[in-house]
Amino acid sequence: MNNEKNLFSIGEIAKTIGITRRIVLNYEEKGLITYDVKNGENGNRYYTMDTFAKIHTVRNLQKLGLSLDEIHGYLDGTADLMMMIHRLEAIRDTLNLNIEKLYERAGGPTDDVKKVSIYKQKVYCRTYTAETVAEKTDLLRKTALEATRIYGADTTRRMYFIEHTFSQSGTLAFCASVPYRSEGENIVEIPTFSAICMYHHGAYEKLPEAVEKLVKYAEKNRIQILDKCRFAFLEGPPQHRKKDKFITQVIIPIKEI
Repeated sequence: MNNEKNLFSIGEIAKTIGITRRIVLNYEEKGLITYDVKNGENGNRYYTMDTFAKIHTVRNLQKLGLSLDEIHGYLDGTADLMMMIHRLEAIRDTLNLNIEKLYERAGGPTDDVKKVSIYKQKVYCRTYTAETVAEKTDLLRKTALEATRIYGADTTRRMYFIEHTFSQSGTLAFCASVPYRSEGENIVEIPTFSAICMYHHGAYEKLPEAVEKLVKYAEKNRIQILDKCRFAFLEGPPQHRKKDKFITQVIIPIKEI
């Protein structure tokens, strides 16, 4: 800090916040901040503590995924704050899903059963009859491609999953999560529901064993399950070649008492 004038130089600002001088100057060019003092032959810039705090705020909001234009609106009071909140909530939900997935990878395979809430979402859904893992994999890829091309994708929810009823296990619903505003053909809104679940580490051919474990758990604990089962794919062929690295969340809806 400049002791005589109680100001920060641009170099001190950059070093303390962990950014470059170019970023500070870019904030000036965008109208997000202004220097407080400019002197010397080279036009050295100096900033007060208030401006330092403002730069810190801008940087934090930028790290959260907001654009500089959005941050400008936030600072001058013209931003739609509810829209900004929804943006940040979406980022939070995406982070939470990825953190959950990383914890599952770090912890390794377990037989732990959890009671969870599966939150509402909209999906692009196609129903097909399929028996083999190869058929199911190809149909899910096809569904995901169609959904993304037509509606886009919602990364704040489990993006791809397959559902079937216990009474008709050969007929499956292939689903891809789409933005909540989506409307049109094959769009289905799934409400929030309670469920029991476990994470299956390994080949898809072994998924029926995970379902059986959940059913036995429900019977032992007198939990009434509904006539549906969901396989939500966290990590699979796009991420790993070895099947033992696949992670699938196996979900069975339950009746709330």
